[in-house]
Amino acid sequence: MQTERCDILICGGGLAGLSLLYRAMKSGVWREENIIVVDQSEKKENDRTWSFWKSTQTDFDHLIYRQWKDLLFFCHDGERLALSSGNYTYNSIRSIDFYTHVITWLQQFPNISFVKATVEHIAAQGATSCILHTKTHVYTSAFLFNSLYEKPVLKKDDQYFLQHFKGIKIRVQLGMLQVKDAHLMDFRTGQQHGTTFFYTLPISADELFVEYTLFSKTLLPEKEYDTQIDEYLTNVLKITDYEILEEEFGVIPMTDYRFTRFNNHIVNIGTIGGDTRASTGYTFTNTQKTITKILAAYQSQGNPFFANETIGLKQHLYDVTLLNVLAKENYEGYQLFGDLFKNTRASVIFAFLDAETSVIQDLQIMKSLRILPFLREFTRAVYRTFMK
Repeated sequence: MQTERCDILICGGGLAGLSLLYRAMKSGVWREENIIVVDQSEKKENDRTWSFWKSTQTDFDHLIYRQWKDLLFFCHDGERLALSSGNYTYNSIRSIDFYTHVITWLQQFPNISFVKATVEHIAAQGATSCILHTKTHVYTSAFLFNSLYEKPVLKKDDQYFLQHFKGIKIRVQLGMLQVKDAHLMDFRTGQQHGTTFFYTLPISADELFVEYTLFSKTLLPEKEYDTQIDEYLTNVLKITDYEILEEEFGVIPMTDYRFTRFNNHIVNIGTIGGDTRASTGYTFTNTQKTITKILAAYQSQGNPFFANETIGLKQHLYDVTLLNVLAKENYEGYQLFGDLFKNTRASVIFAFLDAETSVIQDLQIMKSLRILPFLREFTRAVYRTFMK
């Protein structure tokens, strides 16, 4: 088995790993380090779409595939809400556009190597070194940035929901598409499997992206996703004749488990580092905020260690509360989100979910929901966090 030494290992060449490396090279932080990226895929397929809201510029704005300013929310009973999104837009980046641009740009640097291999094992070697095993090689480094997800060993009271979804991009006859605005959440579908809604995003005059999304603890049979999508298109959007251009399926963990950021010189990023917001499943913005902190730490102290997490204790308590409210099923998800968007401006909700609200704004959001279920679960969350 061959052994190779480098300064930095990137374990996983997806959104988190490639974003970190791209931004580090853009900023000049790692221009002298020898860097190896290990991933089992060459990233030549459009395997997912990353959607997120934003009110400021990001390092990847030039890769945004589509952007929507006018957003709608549909309640389970069909009530239509035009959302007041302020300066926020809703945005989508296709993974193939991200992979192609970022990898092509990074390949110009002689100090970066890409290795196609399955990672079998990573570990910290003492306090200052890391090791990564593939089938044929052993790589060692001073620092290792890991984004490969493994389900954690849960404690008794930990919640573990799955946000699972199937999305399709369709084409209809020109002039037949009536959807003009983005449907951020559309609950006009059955709720028998848990909190269930559609993202509906118009791409062009004759193309539409529709995603069937659920928050639950188990996946559905494969055909059920297709059945529900077809029923939504036929009965809700009144689209009966369409061509499927692309399909994607994904599962995002929504858990109140507290992930470990640092294991000596191993730094976990993305979902495995706790950058997925447990109450929504959104990861893109939190991952970029964490990368900003890592790069700032490198520039100021020569290492990636930072103190204040992107999703802090306050946000964690809110997420624990929401997941337990959903688990107890005494406040159905479609009712909860309906109350939230009816009674609070979308711009405040987006800021809240990005951990950018004041205490007064937090209270405003809490007032928009049923007080008793949230107060009960919030009290329990505080007790479990501080007393156990």
